[in-house]
Amino acid sequence: MLNLDMDIEADLGIDSIKRVEILSAIEEKMPDLPSVSPEIMGKLKTLGQIAEHLSGAVKTDEHKPQKIENSLNKVNNATAPADKPVDKIDRKTVSMVETPLSYTKKLSIPAGRKVYIIEDKNGLSQAIADELTSFNIDAMVVSLKALKEKKDLPPAGGLVIGATGSQDEAFLKDAFGVISLIARQLIDSAAQGGAVFATITSLDGAFGFKGKGMANPVSGGLAGLAKTASIEWDGVRCHAIDIEPDWKDKKGIAKNIAAELLNPDPSGSVETGLNSNMRLTLELVSSPYPQSAIDIYLNQDDVVVITGGAKGVTAAAAYALAKHAKPVLVLLGRSPHPSPEPEWLASAYDETAIKKAIIENELNKKDASPALLEKLFKKHLTNREISKNMQKLRETGATALYYSVDVRDFHAVNSVLDDVRSAHGTIKGIIHGAGILKDRFITDKTIEQFERVFDTKVKGLKTILEATKPDSLKYIVLFSSITARIGNKGQADYAMANEVLNKTAQQESINRPECKVISINWGPWDGGMVSPALKREFARNNIKLIPIDSGAMCMLREMTGDKDSPVEVVVGAEILTQQNKEAVKTKSFAVKQAPSLKKKDKLSLMIKREIDVDRYPILKSHVLGGKPVVPFALIAEWLGHGALHGNPGLFFHGLDDIQALNGIKLDQQKKVIRLMAGRPVKKGPFFEVDVEIRDGIKDGMDIVHYRAKAVLTGSFSQPPHFDRPKKIDSRPYPMSIEEIYDKILFQGIELQGIEEITDYSSNRMVARISAAPLPAKWMVEPLRSRWIGDPLVLDSAFQMAILYCFNETGLVSLPNYTSSYRQYQKAFPLDEVTAALEVKKMTKHKITCDFTFLDKNNIVVARLTGYEAVMDTSLLKAFSIASARRST
Repeated sequence: MLNLDMDIEADLGIDSIKRVEILSAIEEKMPDLPSVSPEIMGKLKTLGQIAEHLSGAVKTDEHKPQKIENSLNKVNNATAPADKPVDKIDRKTVSMVETPLSYTKKLSIPAGRKVYIIEDKNGLSQAIADELTSFNIDAMVVSLKALKEKKDLPPAGGLVIGATGSQDEAFLKDAFGVISLIARQLIDSAAQGGAVFATITSLDGAFGFKGKGMANPVSGGLAGLAKTASIEWDGVRCHAIDIEPDWKDKKGIAKNIAAELLNPDPSGSVETGLNSNMRLTLELVSSPYPQSAIDIYLNQDDVVVITGGAKGVTAAAAYALAKHAKPVLVLLGRSPHPSPEPEWLASAYDETAIKKAIIENELNKKDASPALLEKLFKKHLTNREISKNMQKLRETGATALYYSVDVRDFHAVNSVLDDVRSAHGTIKGIIHGAGILKDRFITDKTIEQFERVFDTKVKGLKTILEATKPDSLKYIVLFSSITARIGNKGQADYAMANEVLNKTAQQESINRPECKVISINWGPWDGGMVSPALKREFARNNIKLIPIDSGAMCMLREMTGDKDSPVEVVVGAEILTQQNKEAVKTKSFAVKQAPSLKKKDKLSLMIKREIDVDRYPILKSHVLGGKPVVPFALIAEWLGHGALHGNPGLFFHGLDDIQALNGIKLDQQKKVIRLMAGRPVKKGPFFEVDVEIRDGIKDGMDIVHYRAKAVLTGSFSQPPHFDRPKKIDSRPYPMSIEEIYDKILFQGIELQGIEEITDYSSNRMVARISAAPLPAKWMVEPLRSRWIGDPLVLDSAFQMAILYCFNETGLVSLPNYTSSYRQYQKAFPLDEVTAALEVKKMTKHKITCDFTFLDKNNIVVARLTGYEAVMDTSLLKAFSIASARRST
């Protein structure tokens, strides 16, 4: 997909630092290549220019192009559905369990924070507020609008939002909008002592599982929000509560709701059903598939409408149904109707050949950016896949039709179905498989992203049900998700939408006694929306994916069950055990007879913080290229925090293998970071803890910024001996301290820690450095009152490396890796430290050196070895911009 004219930074997103790292690594591993001097480095703007400069390189064997795999290939090779085993794919159903209710208060909300109860029309919200107030919890009733506008309201320590009336999809969207605004307040409150979040519905007192129907199944989507929040929000107690609709004693209801809010469930359940005489929780129990022979009551004249297009999972489901029953299949998808492929593309099969053909026939090479090329590539690939899938469906003997339509558009869908009825008769079945993902945490997701995901599922289902009102349906099959049952980070919208599908299915099964209704909460498939990156993550965590053809067979098995079989089922449920063992601290389920899986420990969330210049004013002194950047020295402090947070009684001794994977730049006004840590592993007298700093989610996975292995100890050993270097070839540094901060270094006044350079020679530098002020001077609400190390000392040491590079080469440097850091005291001195830099290696683009930090008595406080920093001419511009801004 690469074009030699692509700009390295503008088109490929490789900044100058990463470019230096890449070319430096190439030079080290392939020393026979022509060298790339700093002067030339800044001039190599494109892939072609780099290739031309390195044109003397020996060409390697080209990899043999691979044919593109997609769901079509899997469908083509599929045997008859009945031959595909499904018993190896776990299936679970939901069971109600009566559990005790506790009235002992165990929740503490920090002073100055309120628990907000969203107002309702029946007075229950006020009754809940009064009950919480009786337990000395500061609670008040407020409207969604007032909370959204946040006019003069104290910060939240809790939020209770209910849908006990006739609320619709718009209410769920408004609720999400408010919760996304309040989320950070709740997370902060939890870190300070306690926080609670709850949703309240009035379905049937058991989230619809009593099988008696419900007045407002749409409101059931709120539970999906609570289950997702329980995973994303560390320390916040999350509850989804469903009340028996016939229970009218508001005071009694409020008393039991308050008891839920004040007490964590010992089983870890998020979902609780409350009735006047009992409390119910939900369990997932392994359950066999319907054992009857596959007997689906559809014939060749019956029309089945399938949403979700003619690709991936829904195409496989359609193919399995076509093989078995040969009905008239009407596939609805967003992609354009398939068209004949151009002749120039017909002979291209692998990705390289297809993209080359696109560039030569559809694009001017000058315009072929990766984004545009990828867009056209996917368009042609989709057209090819849909065409071949539709052909394959017709080869089964079934009638197969494809319509390009937005399933959210009622008039368009209704018009299509009217045409279908005119040609083929009434509709007998619906398979609703349409869905998209836009993974973002609740704190980061916009309402536009929420609506796109939510409406595709919910509005799409509403549209298709409304458009088939005249028809006597035999089957309604909804493709829900395991995310609805247990929640999943980044997928609040998807969890809520699929919970609406689940509850709608429950209600439709009551309203349509002659129709088989099933909502399948699928685990991850080996296809569809599961991207290659997600597949690798699932494989790393030993999570099994549902094979495409076997999953389609599971659907057929569910369709054969009698009308009294469960409406909601979970298929591919091995993932449940996985999430039990890992990051889900507050679980929404209990699992019986679940298979035991062994795997290495995962990292757990220790601390979550919102970063901006208001909360961290120190960042105003560390601005590069116009953007605040978190200093590498402060990163080391945070990694230490992450390791110590879950290991009280131990002391911070150091870090190994500190990797800077993706610097934390405030591209926007705010960024949320998470400190993650694994379990301590005993190594001799020390304990090792894997630590990471992450934020956001991309392609379903966390973005990792920094990674290291922390070393903790119960007691400190004697520090190593260090002899100060003799001043054999020492000479004064050619600039004063005022000049280096004015003309070379970019750090602002708060990070100007170098007081005096006392020694400078060909391979070393020694300087006196100021100690950092207390953390409260640098940030609002610091994690500790004292530093673990000293970020000003570390940052000033890195500044020494910059000065050394500048004087020797005329270039400046920024850190990207450190092999080891060891600290031999609980804390650094409070006045000043002497830092000794020793250069170990220096190339055209990288410096490697060691630092030793000494107190006034020449005792080693800490050592940092294997420090690596990259050098580049482009950094001079970023440094000079910062200096110019500081001067003005």
